[in-house]
Amino acid sequence: MNFPIVLDIALGLVFIFFVLSLLASEAQEIIGTLLQWRAEHLKQSIEVLLAGNDRDKEAAAQELADALYESPWIRGLNQEAKGSIAYSFRRISHLVGRIYRAITGQRNVFGAGKTSGPSYIPAEAFANSLLERMQLGSLWQVLANDRIYGFARDRVLTPVSNILSDLKASTGNEFLLNAELQQLEQGIHQIIDDFQAGIVTLPESLDRVVNRLDEFGLMAQDILPDNHPLTETFLRRLAYIKRGLASNPTERAAMLSKLRPSVAQLLDIFDSGSPAYGELSRLAQRGNPEAQALIDRLAKAPITPALRNSLAAIARKVEVTADATRDDVKLFGLELEKWFDRGMERATGVYKRNAKAVALLIGIATAVSINADSFHIATRLAVDPILRNSITQTADQLVADSPGDFNQELGQVQEAVNQALDEIPFPLGYNDVVVQQQLDAEKSWPIPFVPRRLLGWLISGFAISMGSTFWFNVLKKIVNVRNSGDQGE
Repeated sequence: MNFPIVLDIALGLVFIFFVLSLLASEAQEIIGTLLQWRAEHLKQSIEVLLAGNDRDKEAAAQELADALYESPWIRGLNQEAKGSIAYSFRRISHLVGRIYRAITGQRNVFGAGKTSGPSYIPAEAFANSLLERMQLGSLWQVLANDRIYGFARDRVLTPVSNILSDLKASTGNEFLLNAELQQLEQGIHQIIDDFQAGIVTLPESLDRVVNRLDEFGLMAQDILPDNHPLTETFLRRLAYIKRGLASNPTERAAMLSKLRPSVAQLLDIFDSGSPAYGELSRLAQRGNPEAQALIDRLAKAPITPALRNSLAAIARKVEVTADATRDDVKLFGLELEKWFDRGMERATGVYKRNAKAVALLIGIATAVSINADSFHIATRLAVDPILRNSITQTADQLVADSPGDFNQELGQVQEAVNQALDEIPFPLGYNDVVVQQQLDAEKSWPIPFVPRRLLGWLISGFAISMGSTFWFNVLKKIVNVRNSGDQGE
């Protein structure tokens, strides 16, 4: 047997494996769609991420994942096709899924009464769903509102009112600077209202409070008599109040740090013994309806300990890397997205390994169902020049017509394969001729207790599981080598 014939036999085997791989890939895609493997694996991967691989917390993680899937961010991703045909196919798919779970005893990962879920969830949608579940944005706003109000009352309005009362007592003038003090109070209350409405940020609100205090000092300086000891004392005490607020960048950063609830503090809300939970409880007891509503909602939305540990680590990273003017919750959301992406990268690797195992099973099933015996195929290619030439010519034409990317020209490739299936008598199937040829070959098979056909099926199954893209690339290389040899001759 010369080298060109060996190349032709190899080309024929590769072409047949390529054809069978296409068939197996279609079968795997149909099964995966009917059983929603991608959607199920995604949901299970999210549950593992939330549980932190802690088997004792799997039930809590499943409950939390179900709640996240009910959020508008994720629920809107599971869009069903419209139309009677699409609806009928959807119902068949759901019925097949229910039958499959009933037979295998697997849990319905989509939850009671659910039959489907999204196959892909953007990181932003997951992060927003989790933040919404934990109410971190609302928690931040409620605590920050109370802190800036307390700051304005205890560090500005009360001290100014006290030094002004001392000035009035010293001068005997009970009406001194009353209008200016009222203007200061109104201005600061407007600043707090603007912050609570989300019009300005916390750093901007602090700067506005300091500016209001400066304006009050200028008005007092204009009204009070010049070079009077009481005036100088009052202005010095007023300047001392201002220096305690934000006299330099360091003081300003320290003040902002006290006013701004950190993400770590927000996460402590889920611990009823933490200072942050106590702060929220005191607000609720003082009649703050938003604080009470948050406590009620958080009691119904627990998170797993493993998730708390993961979120705490993310919060510490935010604290270290962010600057003084940051929006902690927004940065925390961005870090959540990165954490989710890393988890889904690992989940993708697991899915690919599982898909490879399924592809192997489908490959072996395909080989057995159509009697794709590798040994028999190779023998027929070696002894039947007409079959060999037909396959090699088809393979040459296929490669010549598909010079680009296989995935981009899949439709054209499938059309050529369908034509080949109609025209070429492949040595496959269970017809009498093929079966008799296999039985005759078994008589000279040297390996005892291992049927030749069984080993041929296994080899074909492994080959089919390699995938159509792999075999198409091999096909192109062999055709190029073969054509190069023809040109050299």
